[in-house]
Amino acid sequence: MTEELFADGILGIGYGKGAVRIDFFALSADAVDAKGQPAKERRQRIVMTTDGFVEAFTMLAGVMDKLQAQGVVRRQTAASPATAATDAPKDNAGSPSPNF
Repeated sequence: MTEELFADGILGIGYGKGAVRIDFFALSADAVDAKGQPAKERRQRIVMTTDGFVEAFTMLAGVMDKLQAQGVVRRQTAASPATAATDAPKDNAGSPSPNF
């Protein structure tokens, strides 16, 4: 059996000394943030070589392409800073996924 880890998302990504570090978070069961939402708690870190990161990025881009083809997510077009502030939706009601 292989070990499986769950993460709610990525807390941060950094690069230094030839390695990419990706910190993953899980939502807290009892702590809340300033808005009363479950707090993000750092749970795992993956450290990869730059070559490994590039390979992973290519694989993730392939999965994103498949999700788009199936209509699970829509890639948003970049808006200018002036229109982004006025035209941005207040919530994710129009998006099929709260992550995009």
